[in-house]
Amino acid sequence: MKILAIDDQQLILLSVEKKLAELGFDVRIADTGEKGIALYDEFKPDLVIVDINMPGMSGLEVVKYIRISKSADTPILVLSGNTEENIIVQGFDLGINDYMKKPVSLNEMAARIDRILGICTLPVSERPAQNNRVLQK
Repeated sequence: MKILAIDDQQLILLSVEKKLAELGFDVRIADTGEKGIALYDEFKPDLVIVDINMPGMSGLEVVKYIRISKSADTPILVLSGNTEENIIVQGFDLGINDYMKKPVSLNEMAARIDRILGICTLPVSERPAQNNRVLQK
């Protein structure tokens, strides 16, 4: 399955990419919303992971592009340090499937992706502990 991750923080992008590749996903990354929507059109992912607060095009604008401009129902998981309730609610109103506040556990992220995509994999409790890092804001 194909996953597109969009975040302006390289460390987070690389950690997410590494974890998801270890789990067997085909992963592409973008460090801006603009690059993300271009990759979305080209890559046609099964899931999009996106940050909200990015310079230029925000994550909510990426969500609007996917949901409104493309009329697509591609699952969207938001990973963001943004804790403003109105922004989170706006994201759900636009059609995101899940929202995780940073810092996030990579194993929790993987479990949520499995749930969103309907995948049955090795339970999080049985995954190697060294892969359970926490990503900061």
